[in-house]
Amino acid sequence: MATPLGLDPNLALAIGGVLIVLGLALAFWGRGIWRMLMAIIGAALGGILGFLLGAGISGGSSLLALGLSLVGALIGSILFGWLVKIALALVLGLLAAGVVLVVFGAPSGTGLGDVHVVGAVVAFFIVFAVSYYFVEELIGFITALIGGLLVGLGAWIILGIGTGLIAGALGVVVFVLGAVIQTAKVRRQKRAAAAMAAPQPAYAYPPQQQAPPPPPPPPSS
Repeated sequence: MATPLGLDPNLALAIGGVLIVLGLALAFWGRGIWRMLMAIIGAALGGILGFLLGAGISGGSSLLALGLSLVGALIGSILFGWLVKIALALVLGLLAAGVVLVVFGAPSGTGLGDVHVVGAVVAFFIVFAVSYYFVEELIGFITALIGGLLVGLGAWIILGIGTGLIAGALGVVVFVLGAVIQTAKVRRQKRAAAAMAAPQPAYAYPPQQQAPPPPPPPPSS
């Protein structure tokens, strides 16, 4: 069976196997490795912003742009790696604002453009707040979704052209199972945390038993 993009069968097997392993790890244990992924995303975003800033300040100097890109990547990696929940909510909020601008048009600076900007800002804050409140469930859902996509893609690369339905079905199964397992784990952890935080009922303990008095001294003769 023909491999996608005319890949060598051995190369297709290696690439597909790596994608499947990575997809399974994300689908079932995504919350455990999410911090590392967010650090990578933060490094990418920080590096891009630093490069654009350096290029704008220096008027095209590649040396300054490269230096600020490295600094921005380091800062972004630290911030996104440590502030995982806020970073995810921030990314989703920015995506929501971007969708609003794409659907309704970019701001023109006057008139209706100002309405678009306000709508994008409102969408950002709403999505940010909701995402931060349900961030644990979102992490499990998103990592399971990405894992299912990677498994489906890896299976398609290995199985070859014409097996898209089989690979897609496999990816959907992995996504559903991963989302269910991770969501159930989050709920168990929340119940355990709530039980530990709840005040313990007070019990009436019996009074301490006192030791019996010493025996009287023997009568003197």
